[in-house]
Amino acid sequence: MDELGVRIGFPTGEIVIVLTQVKELYTTSPENCKSLTIIETICADGREPPPPVIICPSEKVMENWIQDNLTRAKVIAVSPTGYTNERIAIAWLDHFIKHAGTGPNQHWCILLLDGHITHCQNDFVIKCHENHIIPFQFPPHLTHVLQPLDVGVFYPWKHYHNKAIHEALYSLNMEYSISSFFRDLSTICMQTFQLYTIKNSFS
Repeated sequence: MDELGVRIGFPTGEIVIVLTQVKELYTTSPENCKSLTIIETICADGREPPPPVIICPSEKVMENWIQDNLTRAKVIAVSPTGYTNERIAIAWLDHFIKHAGTGPNQHWCILLLDGHITHCQNDFVIKCHENHIIPFQFPPHLTHVLQPLDVGVFYPWKHYHNKAIHEALYSLNMEYSISSFFRDLSTICMQTFQLYTIKNSFS
């Protein structure tokens, strides 16, 4: 598992070919630069991953975010900063236990994660062991090399997210909001979490 920070409506640049006489070029861009965090999980055998947990910067979940937009994401959490905390880490672990089928009467499994402070809290570690999960932390400063999500999954994820923003712009949808993000999330995940992508990331 790993967290991914996302700027909701802030696309990366694109190459535009123009005549040499053109000295200035103006393009539209969404004004929404809010950030949120997604907690994603993948399995080494490539099976369909559990739905992500999405952390939005807010005090409560707004009804207009969701509407009919969520088909894959099952858990939306909120925090003032949009980042994870101890409460959300435990909520994510409950979510993982449910979807991974772990438990005190199940086979043991290894959970690979980084050394974030929320993964070292007693409540988190104890709940892992109670449900036959061994939390295994990557060595410090090496997650960019060893973490399968960082190495092989988040790059295409960002590519498809960026593509969704540009397609909205081409359709003259200038306000790429949290609701827009949730609308596109299922497509982004479907394109990203392919069997070969996941297995290659672990390889």
